[in-house]
Amino acid sequence: MQKNAHFADKNEWREKRVTVFGLNRSGLAVAELLVSLGATVAVTDTRTAKALATEMARYRQFAQNGALYLGGHPEECIADAERIVVSPGVPLDIPILREARAKNIPIWGELEVSARVCLAPIVAITGTKGKSTTTLLTAALLKAGGTFEKVCVAGNIGVPLAAEVQHLTPRDIVVLEASSFQLESTVTFHPNVSVVLNITPDHLDRHGTMAVYEAAKQKICANQTAADWLVLNRHDCSARFAACTPAKAIYWTDEPSEKWAASVPIPGVHNVQNSLAAITVAKIFGVTDEQIQGALKNFDRGHSAFAHAFELVKTCNGVQFINDSKATNVAAVKAALESVESRTSSNGVRGPVPRTRNVWLIAGGVDKGNDYTPLTSLIRQRVKGAILLGNHTQRLEESLSGLTAIFHAATMSEAVQLGYAHATPGDVVLLSPANASFDMFTDYKARGDAFREAIDEIPT
Repeated sequence: MQKNAHFADKNEWREKRVTVFGLNRSGLAVAELLVSLGATVAVTDTRTAKALATEMARYRQFAQNGALYLGGHPEECIADAERIVVSPGVPLDIPILREARAKNIPIWGELEVSARVCLAPIVAITGTKGKSTTTLLTAALLKAGGTFEKVCVAGNIGVPLAAEVQHLTPRDIVVLEASSFQLESTVTFHPNVSVVLNITPDHLDRHGTMAVYEAAKQKICANQTAADWLVLNRHDCSARFAACTPAKAIYWTDEPSEKWAASVPIPGVHNVQNSLAAITVAKIFGVTDEQIQGALKNFDRGHSAFAHAFELVKTCNGVQFINDSKATNVAAVKAALESVESRTSSNGVRGPVPRTRNVWLIAGGVDKGNDYTPLTSLIRQRVKGAILLGNHTQRLEESLSGLTAIFHAATMSEAVQLGYAHATPGDVVLLSPANASFDMFTDYKARGDAFREAIDEIPT
């Protein structure tokens, strides 16, 4: 498989003056890449020098001539910039970027820059739920196929493509997790295979509307050609995405065939779909059924992406505690509730099994413009009580009112104690927040760690 036709010469960056917005992991990686390509790179961040001491030290190791603008984005940061590169966490509509557009300064994202200098073919995976899991599954299956010298996992999963791209050759392949924040700032991005798992409302606090969110996701396939592939779930947004690209569309369905039913290596009904998507990509590259079966059987769940993602932490006196702190949107909570109630049926296919209510759901945080309606029937059928954590749960409470008992907790420890106090053997205390974490925690990992620590306080 050849590299895409939009590949640009690395010399396009030589002696260019570039300002990078965001001194985070992606920003540092792309700044280092640009410096190595001959650009003069300045970096700007809203955080203070004190908050960014470690990042500043790293930047100064490789950047000799570029300026640092901290504590905000002053006009000087774009005064002589020929190009601007934004980290995924930087909204594209902030005033300084609107001003840059008015001056006709090109604005690209880290993913756009990295992909333009990438010699290896790219498999890009997006969706509201399941991106990380599918990325790792796909990489494992492609490794088993043995076609490529190196299978590189990069993107939103934690390793910026900018940090890896210069080590890749046409004999390698990239399996890339792509978020809407990364995709919205692309221009010529052109994966050889794109995968769209599902599209449900998320990040509407940033994108504004579902139409804008979906438009960002559609950039994954907008530049593909008839020589490329678009992998879709036949029952989710397939017609809209297939219609916006000449790439060859190939579909998987929600239900596994008997061939793969017993092979899904990760619990949860949603992971059936993730596995089938990965298998579909593997088949495009000629991975055999035997190689796929072996890779699924030996799949390593040790990657950090699986932490805080529907993991059983402990069972206390018959009560299970499941940490799904990574569930920051409604689709993820829906998948978790469905998976709590799943078991392996006689033919080996996981699927929802009707039972009495047995879930104590800990939810809440910073609402991202969520529509909680898709949870209505599951809450009514399966949730004994919802424990709303924090001080920003009014919209969530209004949505759940009348569906289940509602409790409030000021701390994670209080939430866990409430769930355990009301639970009976066979019940599940599930942390699946449906919201971002930064009202009370630095990120979803810290929230999940707090959940684990609170469970350790329970006397057994």
